[in-house]
Amino acid sequence: MNADLQNFLSGMAKCAGLTIEYPEGSPISLCGYPDDETRFVNAGQPDSELIFAILQNIGLAASVTQEFRFPRYLNRLFENERIGQLAYKVRRTLRQKFNLRWRADLWALYVYSLLPCQNEFQDFLGRHPEKKILMPIVYLTNLKSRLLRMVQRA
Repeated sequence: MNADLQNFLSGMAKCAGLTIEYPEGSPISLCGYPDDETRFVNAGQPDSELIFAILQNIGLAASVTQEFRFPRYLNRLFENERIGQLAYKVRRTLRQKFNLRWRADLWALYVYSLLPCQNEFQDFLGRHPEKKILMPIVYLTNLKSRLLRMVQRA
């Protein structure tokens, strides 16, 4: 991994309240998690895997501090008991399916798609076809953020 990418990842980690250390010949360490835990990433894996692993750990740190918000129509009280039970089951299912790991994966893929190392990104997607399911969400989010930037500039 080149020095520019290491500096970029370190800056992203700093924004999430983490510090990254890149010791030679040792696993990469990420420090500063809310539970004072230090996490390690194997530096011996291919660059495409390494970048995603670091981004995923940064995304986990960011996801822990943000609460998953449900749409208002799922959080309100319903007079009809059946509809209330249905809303409860939908909330529970959403909490189980869209957990911290899923949100960290989505965030990591979004950031990875914006990095200037597209060959590594395509290599990662080739190695992990199960992540391709999230790509439509990533592309729509990317499109939304670009459109918002264009509107703000105008």
